[in-house]
Amino acid sequence: MKLPTRTALLSACLLPLLASSLVAADWPTWRHDPGRSAASPESLPEGLQLSWSRQLPVPQPAWPEDPRIGFDLVPEPVVVGRTLFIGSTRNDSLTAYDTRTGKQKWRFFADGPVRFAPIVADGLVVFGADDGSVYSLDASTGRLKWKFRAAPADRKVLGNDRLISVWPVRGGPVLDGKLVRFVAGVWPFEGAFLYTLDLHTGRPPAERSAPTALHAIHTLKDLTPQGYLALTGSRLYIPCGRAVAACLDLKTNQFLSHTYSTSASTNYHVVAQGRWLFHGSINFDTSTKTTVPGSGRTPVVTATSAVFGEGGQVVSYDLEHPTSVTSKDRRGKTSTRTVLPKTWTVANATVQDVPKGGAYKKFLAANPLVIDIRAGDRLYGHQGSLLFAVDPPTGTAKTGSVKWKTTLADTPGSLIAADSRLFVTTRKGQLFCFSAKKGAGKPAEPVAKQSAPLVPTADRILKAAGTSTGFGLVLGIGDGGMIESLARHSQLRLICVDPDATRVEALRRRLDRAGLYGHRVSAFAADPLIAGLPPYIANLVTSESLDWVGDPVKNSQWIRLAFGCLRPYGGTAALTIPEKAAGSFASQVAALKLPKAQAEVTDGLAVIRRPGSLPGAADWTHEYGDPTNSLMSQDQLVRAPLGVLWFGGPASDGSLFYNRHFWGPSMAVIDGRMILQGPGKLTAVDVYTGRILWQVPLVDKEIYRAGRRGNDFEKVLAGFHFLAIRDGIYLVHNQRVLRIDPATGKQVSAFSLANPADTWGRIRVQGDLLIATIHRKLGKRGVVPAEIQVRNRNSGKLVWKHTAEMTIPLVAVSDQTLYCLDGIFDSLFKDWARRGLVPKSDPVRYLKAFDLKTGRPQWKYTTDLVVTWMNYSREHDVLMASNKKGMVAYRGKDGGELWRKYSEGKGFQGHPESYWDRVIVAGNRVIDQRGPGKAYDILTGEPAMRIDPITGKKVPWEFTKAGHHCNYAIASPHLVTFRAASAGFTDVASGNTARLQGFRSGCRNSLIPANGVLNAPNFAHGCVCGYSLFTSLAFTHMPRAEMWSYSALKAPESTVKRLGINLGAPGDRLDKQGTLWLDFPSIGGKSPDVRVTVKGKTRTFRQHSSLVKATNHDWVAASGLSGLETLAIRLDKTAKTARTYTVRLHFCEPDNLKPGQRVFDVRLGGKPVLEEFDVIATSGGRRKAVVREFKGVGATTELTISLLARTGTPILNGVEIVAEN
Repeated sequence: MKLPTRTALLSACLLPLLASSLVAADWPTWRHDPGRSAASPESLPEGLQLSWSRQLPVPQPAWPEDPRIGFDLVPEPVVVGRTLFIGSTRNDSLTAYDTRTGKQKWRFFADGPVRFAPIVADGLVVFGADDGSVYSLDASTGRLKWKFRAAPADRKVLGNDRLISVWPVRGGPVLDGKLVRFVAGVWPFEGAFLYTLDLHTGRPPAERSAPTALHAIHTLKDLTPQGYLALTGSRLYIPCGRAVAACLDLKTNQFLSHTYSTSASTNYHVVAQGRWLFHGSINFDTSTKTTVPGSGRTPVVTATSAVFGEGGQVVSYDLEHPTSVTSKDRRGKTSTRTVLPKTWTVANATVQDVPKGGAYKKFLAANPLVIDIRAGDRLYGHQGSLLFAVDPPTGTAKTGSVKWKTTLADTPGSLIAADSRLFVTTRKGQLFCFSAKKGAGKPAEPVAKQSAPLVPTADRILKAAGTSTGFGLVLGIGDGGMIESLARHSQLRLICVDPDATRVEALRRRLDRAGLYGHRVSAFAADPLIAGLPPYIANLVTSESLDWVGDPVKNSQWIRLAFGCLRPYGGTAALTIPEKAAGSFASQVAALKLPKAQAEVTDGLAVIRRPGSLPGAADWTHEYGDPTNSLMSQDQLVRAPLGVLWFGGPASDGSLFYNRHFWGPSMAVIDGRMILQGPGKLTAVDVYTGRILWQVPLVDKEIYRAGRRGNDFEKVLAGFHFLAIRDGIYLVHNQRVLRIDPATGKQVSAFSLANPADTWGRIRVQGDLLIATIHRKLGKRGVVPAEIQVRNRNSGKLVWKHTAEMTIPLVAVSDQTLYCLDGIFDSLFKDWARRGLVPKSDPVRYLKAFDLKTGRPQWKYTTDLVVTWMNYSREHDVLMASNKKGMVAYRGKDGGELWRKYSEGKGFQGHPESYWDRVIVAGNRVIDQRGPGKAYDILTGEPAMRIDPITGKKVPWEFTKAGHHCNYAIASPHLVTFRAASAGFTDVASGNTARLQGFRSGCRNSLIPANGVLNAPNFAHGCVCGYSLFTSLAFTHMPRAEMWSYSALKAPESTVKRLGINLGAPGDRLDKQGTLWLDFPSIGGKSPDVRVTVKGKTRTFRQHSSLVKATNHDWVAASGLSGLETLAIRLDKTAKTARTYTVRLHFCEPDNLKPGQRVFDVRLGGKPVLEEFDVIATSGGRRKAVVREFKGVGATTELTISLLARTGTPILNGVEIVAEN
């Protein structure tokens, strides 16, 4: 007999209580219950009328750029008893309202936006926030009962246009009995964590009972949580944005494998009912692991039925009696699929009058019919601004009936039924209450004060800053008057930090009354020195009070903090300091040796400015990096490990970008500005915050875009040639070259061609010269690049020109020389059409060189190579020419051939057309990204070598990448960036490849190291695939960030000289000492095949390295194996005699044990080295690392480590082996 699920049992138990218990009228969590059924047993009154309404803070959703991730597009209320609870994404609050009057009862402020509906149970209101914490409040008073910080560290970023934790709560909480389950984290490469907390204590259950530690904190691998968790039986579903929802079996603590199509179908919305999973428009049968046909979304479900708005109809399906249908596909193969029988429908025309024919399709696309909730037997939904109620048919009828309608001034977004009332919220933040009786309307509320005079100190600060826009950081709060004045008299977004929680709360209340708190001004309580503030974000740093500093003369750390947060290129700190500190202020700043810092005391303010670029940063000026087409950034600051600096926000909006398949122009990055070209606009974005600096319209109607190398299978060639240098953006537009001021976006000048029939092609700038290919119609050849013109870039005056003997499709420019290819090529610019292959060409082709300033010919070389790519090395004076089948290196000064290779690009997995012919000029190397990822000495062509970290021997340098690719790679001194399914990069020094999972880069390279950050704008816009998130990001070097990798290194053929085995890790990692730590079990991708064998009933465990205290190698101590009996590592399969090694064993206790609960012995090669070893007793506590080193350990072919349990089960985190002598 099939046993009922615990969800079904709970529903059955509650039914007898409906008549007498208020619980029956509650709606205590999002969509009513853990399965997210949206079905309440309580019936609402027949004739609903508007009782009251109120305006809530207008929502600020996390991902407006992707409507499929709209979990917070509208406020989501819950109701228990006579109180409605609702969070705010704009003012970071949770507010309680009286359900009968709409009046506010209390308001509580979190330290970040509240994006998910709370859970209400046992008199507690539990919710998560973007500050990485979960809060529990007294439901009656709003007083804090407990707070749990889920974020593993106090590190903050600008996320979704707000200052939030790197690990916000983005897996909306679900109640499982007396346990609260939720997920913190967004990006897999930063870490994401499933937590289980006791509802009443806010502590993980592991802190009460050690055996439950497995379930208390679960470090997630490769998941990007976005949406409300759902629970049915023992299955917990974790929505991951567009990706397949993960499923954790709570009985075994193991993830269950399943898959279904995510293309244009999935979203954040998951409903779980027994065997059925409803995800977006996917109806998935978990018992057969098959998808059931259907196109509806967000069903209202019971144990027996699922009701959708589908194709303009209300449709009910039978979940109890699925049927099987057998059919043959186009190849004649028989297949069987599950089908849910329809039980009844309601036509759209029954709900409201709708247009007919083609007009109806447009109407339905703009106004989908949605069934939102069930209350008793009645269903409530909306279409456009219409609210309606539907009753199912009775008896054998197949058509339901509409019973109630009303129209709102806005489009409904969320409905709930509770307290005999229907509550409705809208995208504009309106809240409506409908009940049996008509009410008085809007409740009376205090009106916010709209103006206040400019405080003199605020006026001086704004004048010193020289800007009234961007982000401002206030380090220390006083009475709030200056902060309010700055907010009212500027457009600054202010972030306020102070250790005094009372001051913070007073400021929040003050600015909330003024309508300024949240999006415009936010505040949190913390010591600014350890608050985890991100670098480079602030246009202005100031303070109302420096009390938290102590003595500002003796303590200079506040100066270092302020400077570190300043935005390069002019960020300013302006603070009032005590008079005794003013005299020594400049010398204090000088003593700190802050790079480029300028300090002065002026107008009663201590001022520090951060002019110019970050030392070591570089610009990215042309589509391929520079006028040489090097595909190489010179930025020295962008290096692994990488951490997020900002993500989401206005720079992610899809309107800024061409569809990824159109292959629009790449970006330029100059002076802290990322210049983006999209449909009908040119936009400048702040690379340090993602803020829009300016935007100008473009006429985007030209059919022929001369020389654009693009993807023509969409029949679109997108965008215009452009470049950006510090004093001008040059843009080919509307038959002219426009010069635009990079600071303002205003046009400075425009250049036109003498012949109006000619067209500007690709442009470059070198020094004061503008170099352009000119396209014109030449008989049967059509419009081709027929001429090179070199002009003064300031005046537009022609300096010299060269007319092609045939055509000039490729140009590379050095400081003194212009190089070009002259020949006739078939479909060279149609990269996709030729699929990366070598095009047909006339037999005669020339490489030419001209003096850049005079146009005097320097040399001309007849080449046998059908050149499809050309770039130049300034450092070594080498011109590289390549195609899919080979590459040739020429001396730049005379055209002499240096070397050639007939090495056909094999390609990596993915589209070949955009990278099979492109090589990268990177310092003294040519990186062959055509596959495999080899590199050659640029002067000799000899393979570039590296040291194998395991054997210590020289091996060819090589990088690899796994997963779908559709863009070319670029290099910088430390990284090679590319797409490898998700975004990825190779560390140049180690050759190891790492993934930046959770988002994908564009079909043109959109991972550009420049201005000290790795810029990753949303060039994947338009993709309908199931990658979790589509947004813009920026990364900086974060030494403590986790970075896991894989590599092209082969299995060692000789003796192991140095090796680490990192047990339970998600990938490989090279440490500063040169040890390559390999993950075991191997799950992170391709690694050197070192044989490792284990015995014992092992279990892997892993936590974030930020939680671990270790002198070094916290990322080794963060994971491990328990239950291990023996571990054998092969060192040399052919060895005949023993040699000695230094062995380091890494231990770290993950569980909340007491001394004596886990004790074991350790043997190396059969010899005892540790007796009665107790990790907790030795380290002094949980998550504290211990390393034990043993020298002179003898081994021949392998090293065996034995762990012998005395009490509990042994653990081991990692092993490092270093050959002696």
